[in-house]
Amino acid sequence: MIKYLSFISIIIILAFSSCAKKTVSEKPIRLSGKSTKFLQSKIEDNLRDYQSLTAKFTARTFLNDEKINFKGSLKMKKDSIIWISLTKLGGVEMIRVILTKDSIKFINKWDKEYFMGELGKIDKLQDIELGFFEFQEMMTGALIDYKPESKFSSSNDNITYLLSSRNKSKIRKATTIIEGDSLMEISVQDKKLQKAMDKNNEEDFVVKNYYLYPDNYWLARQTINHVNMQQVIDVVYDSYEIINEKYPFALKHSIRIAAKEKSGRIDLEYIQVQFNKKNSYPFKISSKYVPIKKRK
Repeated sequence: MIKYLSFISIIIILAFSSCAKKTVSEKPIRLSGKSTKFLQSKIEDNLRDYQSLTAKFTARTFLNDEKINFKGSLKMKKDSIIWISLTKLGGVEMIRVILTKDSIKFINKWDKEYFMGELGKIDKLQDIELGFFEFQEMMTGALIDYKPESKFSSSNDNITYLLSSRNKSKIRKATTIIEGDSLMEISVQDKKLQKAMDKNNEEDFVVKNYYLYPDNYWLARQTINHVNMQQVIDVVYDSYEIINEKYPFALKHSIRIAAKEKSGRIDLEYIQVQFNKKNSYPFKISSKYVPIKKRK
């Protein structure tokens, strides 16, 4: 399994604590049954073959009891590099990040701090963990950690089709997701979790649910529950548009993450999106900045 990094929580906690459209139908309709093989074939049909992504966005965040708003710019070279710049609504840049598959460079301009290192080391800064490919897939509306060779089951709730990983019931029952007004929490059944951990390998503890719109099979929502890590990622995708006359892309992302005693939500709204634009990834650390330290 890929290494993880505490990416979203670092951006929010270390920085800002210092200083054609499609929507989900509200009326349930009666959906016909679709096989797992059929849904997987539609997922394959909707895969985007792109080289790079450029976008601007606004964001509203809810981290425990704190609310923060900001703007951002995003540049990606697929499977290679992710560059992000975050600004306060007044227009002053606060954060700049360059992320690769095995390294991270991070500048906190507000506190004049920086971090440069391997992905494994960044885990020591915060509890919420997120991998490079998970973050890339989440931000582009791709299925997180989707492996077509894995075993899935199919169903529907008369609003969306659901493709679910086949996990043992004791693993699914080890944690309960508690839905709140805007955040979510995890309730852990310690005895059930310990019994399950004694008899299963790490991959068995990832419970995946992919929800698809019924008319075009675009991704409507995905929930990834890392049971053994006690971490859940839940993302809802809305307001799709066709970009570059070719790529369907959700302009609104509602991202919720819960891990042990921490929970957060980020509502993203993309303003400008372009695929396959030639990008530069500027990054320079001032000699006046100091290495970032872990906060208690």
